[in-house]
Amino acid sequence: MLSGFICVALVTLFSFGGHSDTISALMPPKHAPKVFQVEPIRVKKEKKNITNGIEVRHIAFIKIHKAASSTVQNLFLRYGYEKDLVFALPKSGSTVSIRSSLTPNNVLPPPKNRTYDIFCSHARFNREAFGKVLPNDTTYIGIVREPFQHFQSNLQFYRQKYVVNISGRKPVLEYLLHNDKYMQSGGHIPSTYNRMAYDFGFPDELFWTNDQNEIQKYLLKLDRDVSLVIVTDLFDESIILLRRLLNWDLRHVLYGKLNSKRRSDPRLQLGQVEEELYKNWARIDYIIYNYFLEKLREKIQRQLPDFHEEVAYFKGIRVMYDRFCLSAITDHNGKHDISFPSSAWNKPFVVTREQCKLLHIKGIAFVDKLRAKQRLMSK
Repeated sequence: MLSGFICVALVTLFSFGGHSDTISALMPPKHAPKVFQVEPIRVKKEKKNITNGIEVRHIAFIKIHKAASSTVQNLFLRYGYEKDLVFALPKSGSTVSIRSSLTPNNVLPPPKNRTYDIFCSHARFNREAFGKVLPNDTTYIGIVREPFQHFQSNLQFYRQKYVVNISGRKPVLEYLLHNDKYMQSGGHIPSTYNRMAYDFGFPDELFWTNDQNEIQKYLLKLDRDVSLVIVTDLFDESIILLRRLLNWDLRHVLYGKLNSKRRSDPRLQLGQVEEELYKNWARIDYIIYNYFLEKLREKIQRQLPDFHEEVAYFKGIRVMYDRFCLSAITDHNGKHDISFPSSAWNKPFVVTREQCKLLHIKGIAFVDKLRAKQRLMSK
């Protein structure tokens, strides 16, 4: 099969690529929930593909902070920009809301005689609230990341003052061991505590009661509401599942990595002790992650035999695509475009330097560009 030969050729050609007293103190922080055993949740059967050969254009992406969500957002922004779709955009900046959900009042009105097609900015998820703004046939997409990696990335990027201002060489260890000093139970939910659960809209009281039955109840509701949850540990596999769900051409899901890390703060370097403490503390995030990781693995097992062939082909094409774009952006005397042949998953296509600029543009700059375009459409 030609696509199989191309896949092997591409992959072959482009594959490159403390304290001793602390150990004894390893125990749940004072505000950690009582230990409970979560009952296994049955993963329901995969939802029937609703595309019927038509590209899905009504999409809501639940953008989780520090979970590769800017990379996925860029896919939707580029697709919508090319197809002249209408986005539900924040009126200013790149975030609709950190603490509240989507409403008709916190997004830019759609142009006259148009309705929203895509929402992919930050807003706390609430299915009923989203449904009042977006079309009834909207496909909902989420994303999760391994919780401790997520916690570390969150700290290194945002440098929360209530953590970094703790004196000593190991402020995070102090924060996790004695979080009762830094967090009021029943009060404000800090961005370091079960952040994925917060962005997914888990009710506030569950962060303090950790009621097992209510956590499972909301998790199952979330599962019913969302067609696919991307798992960053299986990112390329997730992206191919996304492509198949949306019935898009492969070229639309090619990505470049965004939101590069800040210079690492040595005081925020964490180890096994902090990880165990965090596991005992951020239990809801671990429940969410483990559930959707297992569900994704089951989805992959149910795919047709060509799934892994497509993933391998995609990885090879993506390396070529990303390499060309990085070169095209930095070397103005180099090639202006690159052509890709057809395969079982894409029509032949050409990538230009101008398109590459959209691949590596920062999210806020892209949102600004789209907001200006939609305001002109409204005049």
